[in-house]
Amino acid sequence: MTYQNTSYHHAYGRGTRWQDGANMVLAIWLFISPWVLQFAYTGAGGGTVAAWDAWALGVIVFLVSLSAMGQRFVRGQEWANLVLGLWIFIAPWVLAFAGENSTPAWDHWIVGALIVLVSASGAANTRALPASAEAPRH
Repeated sequence: MTYQNTSYHHAYGRGTRWQDGANMVLAIWLFISPWVLQFAYTGAGGGTVAAWDAWALGVIVFLVSLSAMGQRFVRGQEWANLVLGLWIFIAPWVLAFAGENSTPAWDHWIVGALIVLVSASGAANTRALPASAEAPRH
């Protein structure tokens, strides 16, 4: 069985992009980091709010990256993850857990910055596709 868009995605490396896998790994880390870094259920430093933000955003970034690996919505996932990465980065200030020596804040800043950089790289590569590479309409 052959899928209609298979040749398109393989010709432009859409199914094997390192950015999607990297964002999935970062999402998994973000999801488990409240337990690993021990701020899952502590109120200190805004830990509970930070943990819920990490769990929710970890799942969302993972699902967006997974859908990118599934070769759907060719242009949208990189931009979606870039916006999510920006939110992860600014969340410590917006959700008020950016205190001094705040482990949850540093976790969010580092992971958010990495997701932004990886997603920007993916978005830059996606924009380089020629206009004729658009998915055929049937």
